Amino acid sequence: MRVQLAMPDRGEEVPSQAKAHMKKALQVRLVSDLEKAKEYYEHILGFTIDRWGHAERDGVGFLLQQAEKAEDVRPNVRPSQMDYPSDWAGPLASWDTYVYSDFAGVQSLYEEFRAKGAIIVYEPIVEDMGSRKWKEFAIKDLDDYIIVFGGGN
Repeated sequence: MRVQLAMPDRGEEVPSQAKAHMKKALQVRLVSDLEKAKEYYEHILGFTIDRWGHAERDGVGFLLQQAEKAEDVRPNVRPSQMDYPSDWAGPLASWDTYVYSDFAGVQSLYEEFRAKGAIIVYEPIVEDMGSRKWKEFAIKDLDDYIIVFGGGN
């Protein structure tokens, strides 16, 4: 079955409307224990959590939802190796979310998370990118979703 999309003819005028915009996005995370996940995101990672499972901090957001079955919780697997456009060897681990900050912010976040008992996947690493340096580290949540924090100077 083919679906045909109705597109205006090139000569046909499209009604003038204010362009719609997107306000924000929340990445949906199926979790094995919603209450424990909410506690981790709030107390360890510093997110504001509402009763619906919306977790937000500084423009980063997740919608934590209780999985029906344990096998429904599926963090990303590590991507296949490819020829990256520089000397970079590729990610050190699988990534579910990449959060950008600045160079100093990455270190501050690492120290905050470590002090609160976050599960560290890898410590901050610094890569020389020629004209600047890039620092990143990774943590994971209770369901093994990996969040990487990175930023340059």
